Amino acid sequence: MSEHTQPTSPLDPFLVQFLMQVQAAKAGYQPGPEASAVASRLGIPRAFVDALFTSARTRGLLKPLYGRGAKIRWTISPAGEDLVRQHGVQGIRNSGD
Repeated sequence: MSEHTQPTSPLDPFLVQFLMQVQAAKAGYQPGPEASAVASRLGIPRAFVDALFTSARTRGLLKPLYGRGAKIRWTISPAGEDLVRQHGVQGIRNSGD
């Protein structure tokens, strides 16, 4: 496993919580339809979940899962796993990685 060094951000604690939600979804995360449920579980506004998704995707903390149909689902990337680990949280590794 390679270590990915990410610059720190004030969003990191929130990103770690978001990434753990994405990691827990075995079929991946689909922005839009699933954002409200994640917002409810984290106790944050839905718009903030959208901002966290954009930040995580831009920083390479997520990777796309291509499947049937036109919709792309997302899962945590190795860099995302590293960020979760750096914050002292043991995540769940997705099967098939």
